[in-house]
Amino acid sequence: MRRERGNGRRSHRGGRARGGRSGRGRGHSRRHPRQSAESGNQRERIAIESGDLVLIDQFMLANPQFIEKITKVVDEDTAVKNDIIREYGGKVISVARGTYRIERDPFAYTIVVHPEGDSVEAAELVKDATDELGELNIDTRCLAMLDRELLDDSSLLERYQQLWFGGQDKACRDLLRDNGGAVRYGFRRDGDELAVFQIPGEDVICLWPKNIEELTAAAREGQEPQAAHEG
Repeated sequence: MRRERGNGRRSHRGGRARGGRSGRGRGHSRRHPRQSAESGNQRERIAIESGDLVLIDQFMLANPQFIEKITKVVDEDTAVKNDIIREYGGKVISVARGTYRIERDPFAYTIVVHPEGDSVEAAELVKDATDELGELNIDTRCLAMLDRELLDDSSLLERYQQLWFGGQDKACRDLLRDNGGAVRYGFRRDGDELAVFQIPGEDVICLWPKNIEELTAAAREGQEPQAAHEG
């Protein structure tokens, strides 16, 4: 049975539109990558109630080994759960409770997570992000962002796993979104190694590829980002 907390999270989403798929033919999208990224920026929100933001590859939420370990420690201290998340390549970052937005720029190769309502100039925020928090490996092109408390909901993880192994990856992403999480693409089809930084003293998280110089050099030669379209 879904816990009432899950229903409460959906209220953060409001009336999120689920359409927007017209003109997105496989490999032949008519939308410019900038338009696609801006659409995702307007749609995605993260509801943080626990004070802990989790960043992790979307597959890990369907990984049987991860689910088995995390469900066994549901009543343990949060430090135990955080260690498991890190073991499976995720990051746990302490932030203030509230709603966060994600600004993904496929041309600057940056992702900025910031409190909703803040006035945002992503390029300036990236310059100010000097506290290095480590690295994050994304193998499936998609980064899941969610409140750590969602991982206490075993029924949600089971449903996510069923959808994932049923080949319904978009339904997986929608399930997270409906429960206060968010999902954004990285920058390369074959995965990313992302550096994670934070603005000192602020709840602003910035991510960019470790090989950002290589990507920006390729962009100057006219190559589009390979994973620019949101799903």
